[in-house]
Amino acid sequence: MDFECQLVRVVRKPATGTTKAWCPKDKDMRLVPLPAQAVNVLTELQLAAGDGQQYVVVNGNGPDATDRVKRQNITRDFRVICRRGGVPRCKFHDLRKSYCTNIAQVTPLHVVQQLAGHADIRTTQKHYLQVQPELIDAARRAVEEVLK
Repeated sequence: MDFECQLVRVVRKPATGTTKAWCPKDKDMRLVPLPAQAVNVLTELQLAAGDGQQYVVVNGNGPDATDRVKRQNITRDFRVICRRGGVPRCKFHDLRKSYCTNIAQVTPLHVVQQLAGHADIRTTQKHYLQVQPELIDAARRAVEEVLK
């Protein structure tokens, strides 16, 4: 995490004495920009972290209290948060899809592809981009302007 530049570096990490190995699906390094609000939350979490804590999101108790949160726990907690917030049933992966769809409205498609970590731009188009009604209306208005 580069707090100053507000970027998360998604990169393969080998296991060390204090951290576990991790590898992103596409294996290539990429940078993902974070909004200031997210950087502020991560900064506060880092400041509140205990000595020797290697991860931002950790198990709160038990023998692995400084270990990464297990995937199934994140899914369970996500469902609880959505239910409490009145959010319709969705999957954690829907956040990724929403992110890609939203940034595609203001960012060129090849940038969305890079941020999503897709080797092929067709993957980005097929699985992550939904045409928003506002964009269809904008296209209609653009044609109307040309025809005036």
